[in-house]
Amino acid sequence: MPAFEIREAAVSRTLALPDTIGRALNSLDIATALPEGEGLWTVSSVSKVGVVSVGEHELYIRPKLPIPRLFFLMGYSRSPKYWRDDDVALSADEHLVSSIVSSFIRQVKKATVQGLFQDYKTVQESEPMIRGRLNIPAQIGLRAGLPLPAEVTYDDYTVDIAENQMLVAAARKLLTVPRLAETDRQSLRKLLQKFDGVTLVADPTVFPGIRFTRLNAHYAPAVVLAEIILKHGSLEQHAGKVTARSFLFDMWEVFEDFVSVALREAMVSHGGSVDLQYRGKHLDVGGVVPLRPDIVWRDDQNVLAVLDAKYKAEKNKRFPNADLYQMLAYCTRFNMRAGHLVYAKGECEETFHDIRRADVRIFTHSLDLEAQPHELLGQIERLAAKVLEHADVTAQ
Repeated sequence: MPAFEIREAAVSRTLALPDTIGRALNSLDIATALPEGEGLWTVSSVSKVGVVSVGEHELYIRPKLPIPRLFFLMGYSRSPKYWRDDDVALSADEHLVSSIVSSFIRQVKKATVQGLFQDYKTVQESEPMIRGRLNIPAQIGLRAGLPLPAEVTYDDYTVDIAENQMLVAAARKLLTVPRLAETDRQSLRKLLQKFDGVTLVADPTVFPGIRFTRLNAHYAPAVVLAEIILKHGSLEQHAGKVTARSFLFDMWEVFEDFVSVALREAMVSHGGSVDLQYRGKHLDVGGVVPLRPDIVWRDDQNVLAVLDAKYKAEKNKRFPNADLYQMLAYCTRFNMRAGHLVYAKGECEETFHDIRRADVRIFTHSLDLEAQPHELLGQIERLAAKVLEHADVTAQ
């Protein structure tokens, strides 16, 4: 199958691509692609990374960040207390998809080396005899008072629990990923044989939040990778006349998730609560214009700080400085004297803007995503300190 490769980037590049790939870039909202004739396409604003298969062609989109750092951003945002950078040993030169597959296989083997984790699971079913506790409401509602079969509830010590179901669902999802090496495919099939007795869930994208304790902590790296895999998955996508299978990560989402979770972890010790993707407020009195800041720090009555994470600075020629206008709207609605925009390094300088006649200062912050994990989290701590320094306590 012919394969092509591009890199995540905002700048324009003219590339030789099949028409099916060029159209897919636009239709699947991966990038902006303009046909130049004779098989050439001008590609810009590449904002997703991963692999996409269209017809007989495959396109690999390499991330701008080193793959180990991208893994850290995704893993930390899923489980900050249990994700460590040394959980996944990666080469910066590996392809993203092969890195995810090989890491998942390695972590599942490590988690299950002593056998599958078991735990108690509450089961509700019909039995020819009473086992466990009789479910009286179900017995009356389903059996009209008849003694048998009995509707019972009991706790079963089993391998058929959410942790194992997630690993099975992720392994099966990886088997559908384009550009999967045959050795990885064989390893995944062999892994699945270990999970005898674990049922398949109807919707593998919906799992209850798993709480890690000392009993299941050894499963944490594998489960976090499974969450990442199931969230992005390998999907059959239809956009116009384009049909594609893909395994794609939206870098905007990866960045916003990391900044939001890392800041929440850094600020939680200072009291109050941190809400991510804050909803329910509107800019106007009539409630027509909704507001949804990425991060809101508040106490019981007041919003103390508002932040928005921006992987790339908005550079629309028709609406320049759109990010600043958006933050000004947040500050106006919440009666804030300071707002904070957080960018990836290289997208915006560290500075501030004092807004005329508004008594509002908007700070722009920059995070070096290529820094070592402990250094990056140190940047988050310093950002949190600055947010706290300028926090508002005025009533809204």
